[in-house]
Amino acid sequence: MKKILSIAAAAAVAFSCIFVLGACSKEEAKKEGNKIVSDAKSYLQSELGIDGDVSDLKSSVKEAVRDELGLNNTSNQVLEGNWIPVTDTIDDWCWTFDGKNKCTLKSEPNASSAGGTYSVNKDDGTVVIQLDTWNEPVTFTYTLKTTLSDNFLKLSSETQGYNLKKEK
Repeated sequence: MKKILSIAAAAAVAFSCIFVLGACSKEEAKKEGNKIVSDAKSYLQSELGIDGDVSDLKSSVKEAVRDELGLNNTSNQVLEGNWIPVTDTIDDWCWTFDGKNKCTLKSEPNASSAGGTYSVNKDDGTVVIQLDTWNEPVTFTYTLKTTLSDNFLKLSSETQGYNLKKEK
């Protein structure tokens, strides 16, 4: 978010300087304008590693936004799919992870559904899930197990736990 605000601030300063320079002579305006552009380029290079090319700026802003929203997390693909309870009880609900950062928890008998977001940290073996119906995100430790016939997912936190099987 800091990068996005920095870019917006740099752009705002550059545009406001253009209006101030309108009152100067043509030569003074050109000299001052070149200085402002040079300063802006130096700032972008130091903060974002951009060499002044607008196309680089556009892609860097997109990447910064995607990073901020957790959309660049390829680790999220580890949980991609529909996961149902392993138990033989009448638990008829399903976790769905889209492989990017969106998830849902649906219950067919209750006709209830909650959407949300998730982010996997493979290094820690954790997944942070925030459903719309929860007051705050919950961090789960996850364990994946693959057999010849099925994939299993165990999610456990201090207050909740799920033993799941990947739906085929």
